[in-house]
Amino acid sequence: MFEKIIADLPYNPKIITDLGFYVRRIRQEESIRRLGLVFIVLAFFVQFFAFISPPSSSVAASTNDMINGGFSSKTELVADCTDNIKDYRTILMYYGIHCGDLGAGQTVSLVSTSYNKHLFSMGWNPQGRVNVITNKPTDEQPVSINTVASPLYWRYLWSWDTGSSSTYQAVEITASMTGRTYYILYTCGNLVSIGLPSPYVPPRPAPHPKPITTTIPTPTPTPTPTVTTTTAPTPTFTPCQYDSSIVASSSQCKPCEESLSSTDAVACIQYSKTAADNTQGLADANGKTANAGDEITYTLTAYNSGKATVSNFVMQDDLSYVLDYANIVSDDNGNLNNSGILSWPAVNIAASASETHTIVVTVKNPVPQTLPSSSDPEYFDHIMTNIYGNTININLPQSPITVVATATSSLPNTGPGNSLIFAAIIVVIAGYFLARSRLLILESGIAIQDNNGRNL
Repeated sequence: MFEKIIADLPYNPKIITDLGFYVRRIRQEESIRRLGLVFIVLAFFVQFFAFISPPSSSVAASTNDMINGGFSSKTELVADCTDNIKDYRTILMYYGIHCGDLGAGQTVSLVSTSYNKHLFSMGWNPQGRVNVITNKPTDEQPVSINTVASPLYWRYLWSWDTGSSSTYQAVEITASMTGRTYYILYTCGNLVSIGLPSPYVPPRPAPHPKPITTTIPTPTPTPTPTVTTTTAPTPTFTPCQYDSSIVASSSQCKPCEESLSSTDAVACIQYSKTAADNTQGLADANGKTANAGDEITYTLTAYNSGKATVSNFVMQDDLSYVLDYANIVSDDNGNLNNSGILSWPAVNIAASASETHTIVVTVKNPVPQTLPSSSDPEYFDHIMTNIYGNTININLPQSPITVVATATSSLPNTGPGNSLIFAAIIVVIAGYFLARSRLLILESGIAIQDNNGRNL
């Protein structure tokens, strides 16, 4: 339109009024574009500051964290290790890692699916064979460390991914006693290994050499040789205590198929758990929704499916995800530690026998509406998750705010960096149209002046 008016103006001076109307509209458009550009630039600076100073999670630390709430610097990490927070130094030393190794590490971005998806992360809480949040396999492996009260668990790092992969800020370290590479996650302090690691075994000290002494032998008369006859011993058959048809030294001589050796009777224990909502009259509360104030009864069973007695067996249950939303009413004379692990005195479980305990809890009223944790998606996720062989999930009602927060947590994580690039593109486009409007006004003014000069 502007080009048509300018082209016809020398031949039809009367359309100068149309050009004046067009200029007024362009000036209005310019003011609107200028205001829009101001707001776009302000949004750009907001994204810029979000990029250079990213926010951190404000929710409480997860009980799965090896360092509560993680750490913000290597100095803080070394201090937590030196102070042996939550037995952190003891755990690292079990794998040949000194606290000084942490300070010598470097910060890197760790992709959960690196090393052909063979990254394992260690945490305090068991997850079971399948992650209940992502439905991905965990290949969970427990590990017990001397002087550490509760076991820890290795599982695939990528089993926590809600998408194809996740990227973590981590400290890459080298264990000075083994030369093995490990990673420590900033968000939780959890240890990450390439494959399942073996505990560090100190080398045996070299034996002290015996002093060499020189003696002068005394000559003795040469004895007369004698001929003796020996009889080969008859081999004896020692039957396996679990199966008399095989020898005791056979690799098949073991209490059950799951056992790794003839003395591995604990592997024969089968774990199971049930939950009932007494208030709603539900015999099976797994997968159901409990209300505030509901009374829930958990029943734990450890059954010995093997052929040998399991001695000094300790039943223990991790209630950390349950206690986020409930209080214990009765625990069958158990002992609850600060990490939410409930345990009972050691017992002997005979072959084909079982040991059972019950726990009664009451859902808090009102139900806590704390937002989910960034380092542990199962922490405050409004599901009372409990694992003892099988997984028990009891849902809880959510407020609209937590529903939105949970839904947005599964959206693609574009990050402030990508948003910053997008905002920069919008600024350039808006600036172009503003400059174009100003150029049209300038050209219109020149055309009007030229036409007025010709009319004079």
